[in-house]
Amino acid sequence: MHFSSVAHGWYRKCGSVAVVVAFILAMLLALPLRADVLVSPQRVYLDDDKRSATVILRNPSSGPRTYRLEWLEQRMSEDGVYSEYKEGEEQKHASASPYLRLSPRQITVLPNSNQSVRVEFKPGKEMKPGEYRSHMIFRVVEELSEPMSVQKIMGEGDNKGMTLMVSMQMSVAIPVVVRHQVAETPQVKIASVDVVPATEPGQPLQLAVLMESSGLAGCVGRVSVDMQRNAGAAVERIGTADNISIFAEVGKRRLVVNLRDSSIPAGAWVRVAYEGVDEYAGILWDEKVFQIR
Repeated sequence: MHFSSVAHGWYRKCGSVAVVVAFILAMLLALPLRADVLVSPQRVYLDDDKRSATVILRNPSSGPRTYRLEWLEQRMSEDGVYSEYKEGEEQKHASASPYLRLSPRQITVLPNSNQSVRVEFKPGKEMKPGEYRSHMIFRVVEELSEPMSVQKIMGEGDNKGMTLMVSMQMSVAIPVVVRHQVAETPQVKIASVDVVPATEPGQPLQLAVLMESSGLAGCVGRVSVDMQRNAGAAVERIGTADNISIFAEVGKRRLVVNLRDSSIPAGAWVRVAYEGVDEYAGILWDEKVFQIR
């Protein structure tokens, strides 16, 4: 799941447009981004046997929010970052949206209330075996929704005397994955694990993990890191990364896992595992075990 925000602002007392633009950008980057809209589940999976799902949107804020449901095609980088395709750019994954139906297409969620949306998979005769994907976006209808937050920002230094009022709205998008006539399970391996030392006091140790997959379908799972200090010690869970997906057209995933501790004692054994969740629950994709020297 990811969020996109829309900001509207106005200002006064300005002698330079460039200064105002720079000021606005700096202030927006400093604003806290709060997830005031909760979506469950954060990923939808459908196939030939499971053809429908329900998504629940919760509004924990003090004002009503209206959303229009739309489809969005996005690519994922090897680092797990979503971005929209540029105009004219070739799409590398098959779209699921032509075979999906949403009901309703617009919802209003009252304060501290839930609203459900039904997603239905209707396979077409022309569909080829494989994995299809689209993002379902809950796009906020600004004129019918209370702002997520309104903040008044006073300029400082060279911008003293400038006032910026910012009203924030937030849209939410989640991936919908459809598999059609795919019987095989993808293969995944942990290609490498590198220790990233802490550089400042109190900073946690990190592991840089590279995973590679193959097959018609993508995978989703949890990366877990366990440590055993010595042969007689208990196994400790020192790190996790949830909802880690590798899409078939990408075939790789790089991630950094923050660990509980700032260091691991010499001689300790560390296990890094990638295990399936959701439709892949119970599958151990791969594991790597190594000793800290």
